Amino acid sequence: MPRMLVVTTVPSTTRGFLLPYAHHLRRSGWTVEAASGSEPALSEIEASFDAVWEVPWTRRLPDPANALQAPLRMRRLLLSGRYDVVHTHTPIASAITRAAVASLPRASRPAVVYTAHGFHFHPHGSRARNAAYAAVERLAGLATDRLVVINELDRDEALRRRIVPPERLVLMPGIGIDLDHYRATDELLAAAQDLRTRLGIGPDTPLVTVVAELVPRKNHRTLLEALAAAGPDLHACLVGEGPLRAELQDRAEQLGVASRTHLLGRLEDVRPAVLASTATVLPSWQEGLSRAVLESLALGVPVVGGRTRGITELVEPDGGVLVPPGDPPALARALATVGDLPRGPELRARLDTRLRRCSIEALLAAHDSLYADLLRQRARAVRT
Repeated sequence: MPRMLVVTTVPSTTRGFLLPYAHHLRRSGWTVEAASGSEPALSEIEASFDAVWEVPWTRRLPDPANALQAPLRMRRLLLSGRYDVVHTHTPIASAITRAAVASLPRASRPAVVYTAHGFHFHPHGSRARNAAYAAVERLAGLATDRLVVINELDRDEALRRRIVPPERLVLMPGIGIDLDHYRATDELLAAAQDLRTRLGIGPDTPLVTVVAELVPRKNHRTLLEALAAAGPDLHACLVGEGPLRAELQDRAEQLGVASRTHLLGRLEDVRPAVLASTATVLPSWQEGLSRAVLESLALGVPVVGGRTRGITELVEPDGGVLVPPGDPPALARALATVGDLPRGPELRARLDTRLRRCSIEALLAAHDSLYADLLRQRARAVRT
């Protein structure tokens, strides 16, 4: 029975995106364990894995735990776990894990897969920061058997910057979406109307929603500034939590749009909020391959997005409108047109091929093939 360790910096990443993979692999005969940092969500993922391990790393780059305690903990876990495959996600956990793998005796090293959910070097980053991130990825790439990228720009950048050799690079379109789950039903449409009623927003009032963590790279400030310029009727919902919540509330007050800005926090089910919207908005500086955009399009709700990596290839053509990130006037002009965009079953049908390529079924099959290839390589290495 093959053994896998799934690694993330925080367990909310595992809970939000990776549980279908754990369930599928365990049904297929794998033993699947998880390692992640300390968060309340750690206990929420326990039932989905054969074991869950806490690692003392954090999302703060200069944290001493990331340099001292976490590498030692990972090294001990890797030695005792005797894993065939270690699949890492998120930059800090992935860098520490790959360093720990490199420190093991060669005969004890598992095959390592790293999924880059959007490289931290990107066209809107500074030259110095991009160079530093790329250097770290190149170094960690030495201990990476397969680098999975989830958009074409990251594939091209990985090749150009020689992060790993071409034969170790794999392009997969995202991490998968359950298209049956994200289908507009009468029940969901009724829940969407109920949400509008609770917020005091009439059925014909334009409403845009952004589903994203409240962090700088999601660029909520541009949306608030565009909301102020777009006229007095437009409302915006912000779904998600994060360190910028208070700052965004203050900014909405300063711009005079607080009464039209609805911070809904983290929702267990975002579908009613998306369906309540005239369009969804994602003005991010960079993405991997946006799950929020895929969910919106699958529900038949058009997207106004930043023309950037991880958004452009999903929205263009026919999925909505793209604007330069960080350009409030351009975003305001786009928001003024959202009522004219195609939506509903017509939009979903138009994007059917694109959506099916990103379905969870397609991505599970792609990962099965990837893992089988790595197991065959390990078997050949043992024989020789």
